[in-house]
Amino acid sequence: MSKYKRIDEAIYSDFGKKLSQEGKDKIVSDEQMEFLQACRNGKKRFLNYLDENLLNNQEAIAGKTVDFDYKFTEAEFRFPPIDTQKIIWDIFHEIPKENMTRCGFWGDVIIDMIRNDCIKPEYLASNLNGVNETGVYMLDDAINSNDGKKIDNCVRRILRSMGCPPAGRGKRIVFNDFYLGKAYWRWNWANKMSNEISLSFDEILKTLDEKGYAEFSGKMHTGKSYISQTNTLGGFLLFLNENLSTSVKNIKSIIDTISYLSVWKAIEIQSPELNKKEIEIIANNL
Repeated sequence: MSKYKRIDEAIYSDFGKKLSQEGKDKIVSDEQMEFLQACRNGKKRFLNYLDENLLNNQEAIAGKTVDFDYKFTEAEFRFPPIDTQKIIWDIFHEIPKENMTRCGFWGDVIIDMIRNDCIKPEYLASNLNGVNETGVYMLDDAINSNDGKKIDNCVRRILRSMGCPPAGRGKRIVFNDFYLGKAYWRWNWANKMSNEISLSFDEILKTLDEKGYAEFSGKMHTGKSYISQTNTLGGFLLFLNENLSTSVKNIKSIIDTISYLSVWKAIEIQSPELNKKEIEIIANNL
């Protein structure tokens, strides 16, 4: 199996922890301000910062590099539309999946994307949640403030955009909070499950929209990881496909209730169709 270039996981994790703060009381940190300023000052300064503070040890595990030459707009990077998701999938789907679970792999990809002008460093700070919170705006807002929490939030947003876990976060970030990772894993599940249940790839992708995927992915690597089992997920997708208006709150409640069912009822060996009926009963009783 081909090995792909990546940053050592322990070194990358330590980098994120050192740059972020835990607890409610946040101070104005010189280290965080230096990081934000480097990101604000453009490609050359940001890459120099990473060379000096991250890529200065035995951090690189040698291997093949990913040939990614697509140039993103800022909005595309933050919320990849369906055609951009396809570009992401086409580039990554043949790479062994063990790489896709590694923060260090994605970190190396993002740094190479900056080097190759696929993205600008300030995109990493973008918030773009329906308002004009561009990366430049978010960086300037944090840098010019004296608010430790605002500064820490901006640092954490950049780290998450690099696939790098901030303090208090783990490797689930590549499934939940990292834009390229989220796009890849949604397409991965749609590709896999279209061969298991009576829904097409496109139908599953539509069902696993931002709302449905966020709840599902948030549980799949916790104690509720049973939801990723083929028959359980199949029933969940069949239900959601017919009930696309199901609220986030109810999706969460359904997933939590399935956990209790799994204790005394082997739902993972039931057919997806039977599990769909179980989920319908759960939903009707919420």
